[in-house]
Amino acid sequence: MKRFSNILIFSLFALAVHAQEKNDIMYITFSNGEVVSFLVDEIDSITFEAPAMDEVAPSFPADDGSKKLNVGNPAQSASNLLVAAGVACTDTMGRINITAEQYEEIKQFTSSLVGSSMRQIDIYNKCFNWVCSNVKYGTTYSDGSYVNNDPYPVFTKKIAVCQGYSNLLFVMLHSQGVPVLVTNGYLDGYGVYGGHAWNYANCDGTWYVSDPTNGGSFEMLRQSTYTHLKPLSFDVLLFKEQGCEFDFNEARLNICTVTTKSKYFVTPFSVGGYQVSSFNPTSELPSTVREIYIGKNIETLGENSRGLDKYAPNVEYAHIDPENATLRSNKGIVYSAYSDYPMYIPAAMKRIEMLPMETLGKNVIYNHNGVEEIVIPKGCKLIEPWAIENCPNLKKAYVPNDTDVKRNAFYNVHPDFEIVYTE
Repeated sequence: MKRFSNILIFSLFALAVHAQEKNDIMYITFSNGEVVSFLVDEIDSITFEAPAMDEVAPSFPADDGSKKLNVGNPAQSASNLLVAAGVACTDTMGRINITAEQYEEIKQFTSSLVGSSMRQIDIYNKCFNWVCSNVKYGTTYSDGSYVNNDPYPVFTKKIAVCQGYSNLLFVMLHSQGVPVLVTNGYLDGYGVYGGHAWNYANCDGTWYVSDPTNGGSFEMLRQSTYTHLKPLSFDVLLFKEQGCEFDFNEARLNICTVTTKSKYFVTPFSVGGYQVSSFNPTSELPSTVREIYIGKNIETLGENSRGLDKYAPNVEYAHIDPENATLRSNKGIVYSAYSDYPMYIPAAMKRIEMLPMETLGKNVIYNHNGVEEIVIPKGCKLIEPWAIENCPNLKKAYVPNDTDVKRNAFYNVHPDFEIVYTE
């Protein structure tokens, strides 16, 4: 019999396949009942191609019994997290802006200042005292220009506000191998209430809270001695695991970076023994992430700004654990548990179906490049001017026929935009 150089290719859509030989005939039996046969002599090879299968949608993270941080006591939360993370988290320059040459100059000066001191606490005290004694508080230079709070200008001109004090102390201690970081938060003392910057330093295994602007230095675990300092954020990463990076932001343990390449991202329940309560990214999510699953432990997506609005351009749906007490979701949109006003609409969502709102005020939806259709539910009585604005791909809105749609309610949308009135 003539032999052919054919190659048979089968796409396997069944879960099970078996084959057998009989009288030089090959039979391929699929689990759906279909049978394919051919002469073995006519075939050089058989290639089976299985179609790519979608990832299975995940479940929400389970409660693992981890401790919950007290947002009302940020100093305690900061202390707990630094103890859990250890000094390894300080192996970074944070957000310090300095050249290599500038750093080296400050390092040489600091080495001369501390001399033969071997203990980290002695190095810390000499650097702290020098900054307190030599840097003056001020917002402008003698020529009227605003001070530069980067560490090198503070070192050379010796005038700064609190951020400059803490930046310079950071570089001096870092140059001598003392674990240190910069924190930002609030000062509620000395007759002042407002934004403030200071340091945390670890000397010979003991953490210190260091406020060079006001000459205050305290052992971190003795929190009653610095109740006037309320930390809100660190300039370091605390943990890197579970496909994420975590920081301390808005007085919460926060997911700041997502590194997993999966289509589905599930927020971790805890890290370092403490519950994660915030998901407010500061860098772009991988382009592969299309849906996010937010557990009951997440209490906020950001109080002052929401990183998901900026750093999740490919996310299409967000899902909130039904057991979450502060957030909820409906048709992929996130809401506060106490409001029907949308909190977060994924940037790549093409069809927005909103919860009923009697009035859609200005900028309920704005700067959304992905949406093509909006469904306004029954019960909406009024859509005010500029309620939906800067949605360049929005082509259609389904609106109840008894809704009063004001002029410019849909503003700067697709040129072919139309309103479809519904019963």
